Amino acid sequence: MTDYTIALFLHIVGALGMFVALAFEWVAWAGLRRSGTVQEARGWLGLLGLVRRVGPASLGLILVAGLYMTATVVGWTAWILVGLASFVVIAALGGISNGRSLPAIERALQTDTGPISDALRQSMSAPILAASVRVRTALALGIVFLMTTKPDVVGALVVIAVAAAVGAVASRVGTPPRLAERAARAGRP
Repeated sequence: MTDYTIALFLHIVGALGMFVALAFEWVAWAGLRRSGTVQEARGWLGLLGLVRRVGPASLGLILVAGLYMTATVVGWTAWILVGLASFVVIAALGGISNGRSLPAIERALQTDTGPISDALRQSMSAPILAASVRVRTALALGIVFLMTTKPDVVGALVVIAVAAAVGAVASRVGTPPRLAERAARAGRP
């Protein structure tokens, strides 16, 4: 056992944690969208609280262990640079989408009672939330592909571009229609 193998193990544990956090986030947002009452939505909000602890811890573990391996053994290669840039994009997308939406949703769920209002439902069903988690998941899978195949710079860029495109397409598939669209289909003004 070497320092490198321990760092590699921690790097992989961080990656597993990141995928767990992404899966929990995916499920939590879907649960929030389906919630009928504020009480039900609060339960799903609790799962997002877990995501906010597991996600950053996992990202930190990935980063520290990955930088250690890069600095001591692997060296700076094209796929590592593309993977690191994609890693930054994942963190930024999560911060932007959840950082803007989640505080207002939390405040509303703390003060509201009973059925979920149309305004709150619209906030919880914002397309950016589903798109963000799906694009981040696809990018994370793209990074895992980079780590296992170690392509040159062109290959690495193509992999991440394809991953981002798959995430963007996935964000349109299965996304519930907006509130106004549902009301129009139901014949309400």
